[in-house]
Amino acid sequence: MAATTTKKQSNVSTHTIASSSVREIKVHVFEPFPSSQDVISNNSIVCGTIVTVHPWATLGGGEHNTIRLARHITTSNTNEKKWRVITFPLKSTPIKRGGAIWGIVSKHSFEVQQIVDVVQWAFEKYDSSVVLLGSSAGAPMAGSAMSEILKRQQDKKQQLNEDENRITNSKTISAYVAVGYTFGKFASLGFGRHFSSVVGRPPTTLDNLCGSGSTSSCVIALPPKLFIMGENDEFTAVDQLEAMVSEMKKVGENLTVDSVIVPNVGHFELESPSYDGLVAKMILDWLSTAPADS
Repeated sequence: MAATTTKKQSNVSTHTIASSSVREIKVHVFEPFPSSQDVISNNSIVCGTIVTVHPWATLGGGEHNTIRLARHITTSNTNEKKWRVITFPLKSTPIKRGGAIWGIVSKHSFEVQQIVDVVQWAFEKYDSSVVLLGSSAGAPMAGSAMSEILKRQQDKKQQLNEDENRITNSKTISAYVAVGYTFGKFASLGFGRHFSSVVGRPPTTLDNLCGSGSTSSCVIALPPKLFIMGENDEFTAVDQLEAMVSEMKKVGENLTVDSVIVPNVGHFELESPSYDGLVAKMILDWLSTAPADS
């Protein structure tokens, strides 16, 4: 997607990009502040791009939920690896298209397409890998977007020769991070259709990519996953998350799936600004040790 306008302020630039879901999306790109040891040239100090997906707008979520987190990630001095972060307002399925009910029935295809469009723009703009970071109900939608992108890339790779494939290897989903994924039974009424994108053996993320054999035959490797959740999450119990993580690990012995439980914290507390610093540190620490792909 080509940017139509660009504005810069501090280390944040604003871009308006085209979208096949909504007419246009305004994205904010947070560049990491370099330290004195960093060499500032091209993308030399940036490992990749983190695309954030905020909680569902229908329930009051918005880009404001991710901006402070983006600032914490890009201004951190505790990790040698630095990341660019993208935030954007994710619009919910409009009433004229069926609203929230049709969004649930259609696996939030309206929202998922916006995420796909932003990721594709990031691939083209920065020629680097992307980490998808979803919060609350944004996490299931980010997972479905990841599944769709991997499937498209697999289809494309089958049409390319070896040299062309080598060039496109850097433009992929290198990791998936979910903060407060809504795995609970009640939450599954609204977001359960997304679960197969990250759990078990979904057709769009494993069978189509690896065939019916082992994951070692994958053309595109499945990205490592991290799940961060509060111990007192109101939507998902700790044992429910652990059960889902166990299912993910059954897919292949080489797949990385990690979880971190924040003690004595609820779902909405973990979303609040007071925990953005902690969540940012957890993500950066994990990214510094996680494999590039699984």
